[in-house]
Amino acid sequence: MDTQPIIKYMLYAIAIVALLTGLNVIIGGATAIPGVTTAVEASVDNELRFFAVFWLAYGGFCLWVANNLSERQQFVAFIALVFFLAGMARLGSTLLVGNPGNVLLGAMVVEFILPIAIYFIYLRKNKLKPL
Repeated sequence: MDTQPIIKYMLYAIAIVALLTGLNVIIGGATAIPGVTTAVEASVDNELRFFAVFWLAYGGFCLWVANNLSERQQFVAFIALVFFLAGMARLGSTLLVGNPGNVLLGAMVVEFILPIAIYFIYLRKNKLKPL
């Protein structure tokens, strides 16, 4: 079974979500985030918009890799690792600060499951053994 199309479409899905949500936060700030109903401190909004640019860049990177996966497949494990670490950061926030709401908890679950799936599909495609 050729797993390259599966990885490619997973990367496209991540790219679309990252590009759309990154632009959403850059344009709308903190109040564009699901569950945020009141204004936040200016420094929090400033940081969110700043980091949204990196999320946007991550989406662009996923798109770039997916567009020529056969030549850029070496980046797939890195993409999966970064996505997984983002989920870990979200988990840390949940444990330290509190529940961010159902939409963002759902995002956290995806940030744990999807990168693990991408990683193991990547390993299978390249006939590699897990670390």
